[in-house]
Amino acid sequence: MKLSYPRSHAHALLLVACAFGLAFPSLAGEKINRPAPKSAPKSAKPGAAATNAVPVSPELPKSVFIIPATPEEGKDPFFPHSTRLFNTVVIPVTHTNRSTPIPVDLHLRGISGTPDHRLAIINTSTFEAGEERDMRTNAGQVRVRCVEINPDSVVVQTAGERRVLKLRPGI
Repeated sequence: MKLSYPRSHAHALLLVACAFGLAFPSLAGEKINRPAPKSAPKSAKPGAAATNAVPVSPELPKSVFIIPATPEEGKDPFFPHSTRLFNTVVIPVTHTNRSTPIPVDLHLRGISGTPDHRLAIINTSTFEAGEERDMRTNAGQVRVRCVEINPDSVVVQTAGERRVLKLRPGI
């Protein structure tokens, strides 16, 4: 049989095929070294299957901020030129056992009733002898006790202090 193309073409075709085989070994049937596919992670139990659980992340440390007492200890990161942290003045408090009484503004507005059963009007409240109640005054809510009612005066007790309230002259 006679070839339709010359022998030089056959040699050229064979030469191209060899070059092609050297350039692309996978097409030539050679095996390429590829990494093996990753298998499922090994678990503690041999038959356990992999899950979609989120892996546990380590616990993050908490930030602790300490306010410096002196410039040597540190400074305010937001206002580095500020000295407001260091200008704190501590005022010592002296404790005394004596409590100073708050002056209570009480006025005797009138006295009424019979000589056997007298009533006294103090500020806006009516009292009889021995009666005690809370009243609003300039010092706040105060407990007032009417001790004695005289024809022109009243003796009251507030916060352990006894006072005599007198009628204004001419009433």
